[in-house]
Amino acid sequence: MLKKKLLLISIITLFFLPSFASAIDVPGWPIVPCGLSQDRPETPNINESKSCGRCDLFQLLKNITDFIIGGVMPPLAVLLFVWAGFLILLGGANPGLYAQGQKVFSTTFFGLMIMLGAWLITNTLILSVGARYNNAQNWWQFTCVETTPVNPPPVSSPGLPSLCSDYQQLAQQNNVPLPANFPQTPGVNSPELNALISCVTSRIGSLIDQSQIFTYERTNPLCNLTRGRGICGPCAHSEFSCHYGGRDSTQGSMAVDFNAANGNETALYNELLGLQSVCGFGFILFERTHTHVSTQSCPGN
Repeated sequence: MLKKKLLLISIITLFFLPSFASAIDVPGWPIVPCGLSQDRPETPNINESKSCGRCDLFQLLKNITDFIIGGVMPPLAVLLFVWAGFLILLGGANPGLYAQGQKVFSTTFFGLMIMLGAWLITNTLILSVGARYNNAQNWWQFTCVETTPVNPPPVSSPGLPSLCSDYQQLAQQNNVPLPANFPQTPGVNSPELNALISCVTSRIGSLIDQSQIFTYERTNPLCNLTRGRGICGPCAHSEFSCHYGGRDSTQGSMAVDFNAANGNETALYNELLGLQSVCGFGFILFERTHTHVSTQSCPGN
């Protein structure tokens, strides 16, 4: 009888938990980080439609363990402890209920200890084997490394227009600033963006990874001269993105991507939301691995 009741409580918990997991911050949710045909509407800030890589396998395993320990185990344990206490309270009139309550309490307690021990072992294995893919700052977290290919300075090739080797003409044609030592310095920031970054870092600089504050594009510097039009190779951002100065800016990038120093991108996003009016954000967007902020809204953000 006891086993049937335990099974019933477990089934009820597992049935209702996913329905509100997306509404609260449940560890490991959503479990599947990639490879879906389209993004789930309940998680608009996570890009699950991206292609899966080896790093995503470790992220999936980590999500499963975190969801079980942080999402399933706490409400299930609370229900079992409450039930055990209820049985013990009624045990004065029925010694059998008292003994049953003690058994539920001790079984739940030792089950928690075993699951936490299993989580520590599994977590250690995932973080050890997948260390080269992990970009999180804390030992209990796992954040996939977003690798950015390092390209040599752009040169003209048979597959690109000859204009792509004439940086000065390319910049003049698109009315964008050209750094003196381009492409070693791929782009420049507008004064408004520099003021925005200074405002943010002066207030919550400790929460931001100072080595990963990205404004203009570094992957293909020529995109900063074409406003993201792919005439000189593929670009990392959308055409006319604020990272390229939008459609009309002549002063450089108007957008910045902030990365969390501790790997908790959601917490950083919430802090940035509080600075939206203070630091003059024109647009803010939470993305899975960073928060995008710009001085105004652009066609490609």
